[in-house]
Amino acid sequence: MAATGYRMKYVDGAMKEQKISERSVKRLVYIAEHAPCGRFEIRKETGELWDSHEVRTLEERGLWEVEWLEPGDEGHEGAWRILHLNDVGKNVVRKWQERS
Repeated sequence: MAATGYRMKYVDGAMKEQKISERSVKRLVYIAEHAPCGRFEIRKETGELWDSHEVRTLEERGLWEVEWLEPGDEGHEGAWRILHLNDVGKNVVRKWQERS
């Protein structure tokens, strides 16, 4: 993983090189410290509204495990709860912290 500005490169769960923003890494750090937690818990604690698209994208890249709460939500656009970071997510957090 090479640090480049406010983005960092990493290899995702499918072994594809990706870039991650500082904002997304901060979300990974939050989940590492507070998981499991859902949209409303995060909003209450941080005042931020996390978009389902971003949650789904980071899940698809193998960074965290998400439980989608609405039955029949095939597109994963509704309510969610992030259960924990996966190994890739933990590695991204560790590498981000090492660069500081």
